[in-house]
Amino acid sequence: MKRSLAFGGLVATAGLLAAGLATPAQATNTVSSDTLANTNLAAQEVAAFWYGEAKANLINATPYGVETTKVTAKHVSTGGPSADTKPGVVPAIGDEKKVASKSKNVNLPKTSGKVFFIGADNQPHWCTATSVQSGYKNLVATAGHCVYDTGANAATLDRWVFVPGYYQGKTPWGIYVGKQAFTHYDYDVYEDGDRDYAFVTVYNGVLPESVSADRHYESKVFRTRAEAEKELRRLQADKSTGWSDLKIVEVRGGRDDHHGRGDHRGRDDHRGRDNDRGRDHDRGYKVAVTVSEFTKLNPGKDLTGNGPWALGTGADAAVEISKGDYRSDRDSYVSRDGSTLYFRTVVDTRPGDGDGHHHGGGKGGGKDGDHNGRRDLAPSPSPSPVTDASPTASPEATADRHGDDHGRPERVYKYFKRTFWATKQQQGVGGYKIVGKKLAIGLKDVGRLGDNVGGQGLAYNQKIGKPVFVFGYPSGVHPDGNNAFTGKTLKYSYGKTFAAQAPEIKGEELQGIKSPFTGEGSIGSSWLLNYQSARRVGYLNGVTIGLADTDKNGRIDTSLSPYFDGETYGVYKAAANLWSGKIV
Repeated sequence: MKRSLAFGGLVATAGLLAAGLATPAQATNTVSSDTLANTNLAAQEVAAFWYGEAKANLINATPYGVETTKVTAKHVSTGGPSADTKPGVVPAIGDEKKVASKSKNVNLPKTSGKVFFIGADNQPHWCTATSVQSGYKNLVATAGHCVYDTGANAATLDRWVFVPGYYQGKTPWGIYVGKQAFTHYDYDVYEDGDRDYAFVTVYNGVLPESVSADRHYESKVFRTRAEAEKELRRLQADKSTGWSDLKIVEVRGGRDDHHGRGDHRGRDDHRGRDNDRGRDHDRGYKVAVTVSEFTKLNPGKDLTGNGPWALGTGADAAVEISKGDYRSDRDSYVSRDGSTLYFRTVVDTRPGDGDGHHHGGGKGGGKDGDHNGRRDLAPSPSPSPVTDASPTASPEATADRHGDDHGRPERVYKYFKRTFWATKQQQGVGGYKIVGKKLAIGLKDVGRLGDNVGGQGLAYNQKIGKPVFVFGYPSGVHPDGNNAFTGKTLKYSYGKTFAAQAPEIKGEELQGIKSPFTGEGSIGSSWLLNYQSARRVGYLNGVTIGLADTDKNGRIDTSLSPYFDGETYGVYKAAANLWSGKIV
């Protein structure tokens, strides 16, 4: 949620004032502020995101391209900016009590670096930025559209970090995760090019202290691919651990979460009784199977007994039925639809009646000896008592009235039926899981940004026409196709500022400088007034927000920046005295 604040105040002057910069005056401004990473844990996850996968996101990031980068030449004209109060400065870190000096050599500032973030296209990008003076030495300045996602009309860009001195994956002074961003209200709301700048407070820097070897990762089994895809997206978004090679795979039959061992080490669950109300312990879902299918999964097993059954299969509790419901003279048979096993067990014997009838013969002459033409289980199991059956009816044990013709005793039976199940894993694709590798990253604190690389001062309401150095990481081609810069190393250009306008980007009070910097990588480059090469410090007096080919010769020749005035100082002042702290 945004909040608007009004600020005004004074800054102390020293050091580079000897170079001709006047004292500051009061400034009043309307400021917009947004949180980037508001907790230590959130900041740790952001840092791990960029360090993870061997810094692949840093290395593969591309310059951030937005519509305002290249300004049509005919829309760049002179005129525009004017001071709203008296000129003012904030001295650079380490320069508060020093006297200005001159140097012929140009040493590149340690304060410059790249800001990395996830753009509206969900891809990693970067801009140029610089460290600036602040009360807690924790402040970064860059272009507003390198912080605020005007393209997607969102609040801020995601996973925002500053890396001073970045070079091809190297982070010599660590990564500094953005905590809170400040810009002018008119830019946040109206995308006013005259206010296209931002100041961001950052946490203490971190470097990777320990990185564990890649370890295999395997998730739980999900019933559907949609559930697995949802978890995959969560893992990809949560970068507290470095992930790589994440993918969804199908789970086939014959395997569960117990590595080939059932929950009861080979015993069935509670003697044929399932206690998970439709789910077995390997997170598979039970489905009914035919007696034939169950026999294939449990070859050689007595289906009237208590197992142990093959992993992922089971028999429902046998249900006692009446002899009338049994409808066969065989010891076992299977229902017509193949789903139910009927069987009987001997519980007693009685003297035979000598009536000449043979036990086991089918009266009805069914094909396999069943009255009703039902088929026998082949081979027939050897019936055994079902001691834990939970009968739905309790008929008296029924004597079979068909003794044999030799007068041997007739048998007394109890009759049962039972059904069988297997988990979906046993039926083929039993679910889906995510596999990949994970990289555990340990982070160590390396201190405050300003203590490590220093911080530039700030100058505002300065006269147009003064010489400035521009430091940035230009990249990309000129309009004629010449690829002059790669964006890999810090470059500089030098020239005098001039008044400019660019209505195309709502810029009526801009400043320009002649510069060959190309491409989106230039965006956010620092404009340093009175830069002292020996100490590598000066006064930040602008940031590049756009480029133009003003003489129409196919070569970029101009960089544009907002004019820093008293309202710029108000935005800076809102951010300059806020503490950030450590993340580890």
